[in-house]
Amino acid sequence: MDTTGRGGFFSGRIARTLLGLNNLVILASSIIITGILAYFLNWGYRSVHLVYNMVIAVLTLFLYIFAVVLPVLKSYHGYMLPLNLALTYLWLTSLIFSSQDYSGNRCRSYYSTAASRCGLKHTIQAFHIIGFSFLLFNTILEALMWATHRRDRQAGTGDPEKDRPLTTTTGTTTGGADGERVAEVPV
Repeated sequence: MDTTGRGGFFSGRIARTLLGLNNLVILASSIIITGILAYFLNWGYRSVHLVYNMVIAVLTLFLYIFAVVLPVLKSYHGYMLPLNLALTYLWLTSLIFSSQDYSGNRCRSYYSTAASRCGLKHTIQAFHIIGFSFLLFNTILEALMWATHRRDRQAGTGDPEKDRPLTTTTGTTTGGADGERVAEVPV
C-alpha cells in the first residue's frame, strides 16, 4: 500500500474512519467516567484524585464532542496531535490515581461508607484503561497522518487541484502556444 502519495493509508479515508471511531470510544469512556464520578461527588466523596479525574473526564468530554466530527472533513490531516498528546498524559495520570485509590484492598477502605461501590470503582479503572489506550493509539495515528500530509505537501503531491497547469478558456496552457507545455513552478 502506497503511503507516500495521494490516497495513501495515513492520509485517506481509512485513517480518518479509524480516528472517528477512536474519538467515539474516547467520548464514550469520558461520558461513563464523568457519570460515575459525578455520582460519587453527589454523595459527598471528595478527594484530590477524584476531583482531578472528574476535571480530566469533563474536559475530554467537552473537547471530543467536537473532535468526533473532525475526521469526517476531507481537509483534516491530524491537526489535533498536540491536544491528543496532552490528553494522553493527563489520562495516564488519571489512570495512575484511580489505580492507587481503588486497586486491591484499598477499594473498600478508600471510602468507608461506600464499601459496596467497588464495582463502580473498578468500572472507573477499566474505562480509564480503555480511554488511555485509545488516546495513545489516536496520538500515534494523528502523528502519522500529520507527517504524511507534511511530506506530501513538501513533495508537491498533496493536492491534485494545485498540481495541474492553469488553462485558459481556449484550452491552451497559460503562457504558451497551442500544444506547448509550460514549465510548472512549485507552489
